[in-house]
Amino acid sequence: MSVFRIELRRTIAPWVPVVVLVVGLGFLLFSRGPWGHGSAAWDATWLTAVRWSRYLLVLLWPIIVGAAAIQGMRDARAGVGELFQSTPRPAGQRARTLAFAVGLAAVVGYLVLVAAGVGQVVADGGMVTSAWVMQLLLGVLSVVAGVALGLGLGRLLPYPITAPALTVLALVGGLVLQMSGETARVPNRAVLLGIGQLQPRGPFDVPVPSAQFGQLCWLLGLSAAGFLLLLAGSPRIKALALVPVAAGLAAALPLFPPTLENNYTVDKAAAALVCDGPVCVTRLHEDWLSTVAGPGKEALRLLEKLPQRPGRVEESTVSFGTTKVGPRDPSRLLMQQDDYAMYDKRGHRLTLTLLSGAGTLPCHAASYGGEQNDREDAARWVMAQWLAGSYTPPTSSAQPPLRTRTDPAWAALKAVPEAEQTARVASARQLELTCTGDPLKVLTEGAR
Repeated sequence: MSVFRIELRRTIAPWVPVVVLVVGLGFLLFSRGPWGHGSAAWDATWLTAVRWSRYLLVLLWPIIVGAAAIQGMRDARAGVGELFQSTPRPAGQRARTLAFAVGLAAVVGYLVLVAAGVGQVVADGGMVTSAWVMQLLLGVLSVVAGVALGLGLGRLLPYPITAPALTVLALVGGLVLQMSGETARVPNRAVLLGIGQLQPRGPFDVPVPSAQFGQLCWLLGLSAAGFLLLLAGSPRIKALALVPVAAGLAAALPLFPPTLENNYTVDKAAAALVCDGPVCVTRLHEDWLSTVAGPGKEALRLLEKLPQRPGRVEESTVSFGTTKVGPRDPSRLLMQQDDYAMYDKRGHRLTLTLLSGAGTLPCHAASYGGEQNDREDAARWVMAQWLAGSYTPPTSSAQPPLRTRTDPAWAALKAVPEAEQTARVASARQLELTCTGDPLKVLTEGAR
């Protein structure tokens, strides 16, 4: 232990967790991003606390690799290699002590970062499932791999440019893979080799087991390669460091899903339904049930005007903001707690929100506007007002472009007999369920 304490004092190991925490907590606490709001926030659940910490490894890992590289080249840069070779203490033992000191410091820094989020979850009574365990293991192993590679490459290439070059390469490579994964510009299997995971989209998404085991194999291969470079005493053994990298790659790639859509599955424990009659929310949002139960039942009652109407209200586990749309189940009125339209809604206002689109989710998902989307939003507003029994125009502050469309649509709809009104709203609802056609045109002109 005395040797270990000496290594801690004479290396930059004590500063590694400090930098990890300053950078990590700085982003999570003082910058605006998806980690700061909604049910997928950093401090919402154990799983999101671990996943957002892994996400930030795209920034933290280059720091860890660069710091480890500085330590790896220490003996060569100091010119004490021959001196240490003349001592009875084996070089491998010295290298192991150094690796343990730097590795332990980096892992402690990462775990404290995770604990900062988990502590807030515990304080707020957030839900705990077992889905976070594998994610934490992969995060810790990523840190270990960064330390091992940095030390090994620093010892192999003891030049002033090595540490900054490794830091820049790790940062650029990680950012390219992470950002490309969101746009599918890079094959999904290559994206999953990145250290920083893709941005968490929702609290119910968990990486599929095959992707997690593939990343485990890849990280074990990187770690083994780094330690071989650090401990090897001859060029031949150093060349063998390519073997675990190739082995990890060969094991990981077949396990990785071919497309981004197949990367995730639903956390069944968090997505289990808790119901009050026909209104159900997920166990993760069980405390929301008292808010939505009354408005949900009222929405179902008002939807009885339509020939094909939903029989229950359920919280959707599909991540809010997804761009994937398709046919929906007409028997369920789906809602999403993270939908901007649901924020701070209670009572009658929440009922109107649930009635939007005659009890359907929007087809354009999370969008920033456009003619087609504005027409859909206008149609959804008119359908909700018709079901509620009276028309209230959208406010200019909330829906700037809509009133010029909703006013004429409402007038055209109310100008026809009640049976035709019902038929038009039912047809428009069917278009929203299948994400086809123009529901605003159906409301104003009827189905043709």
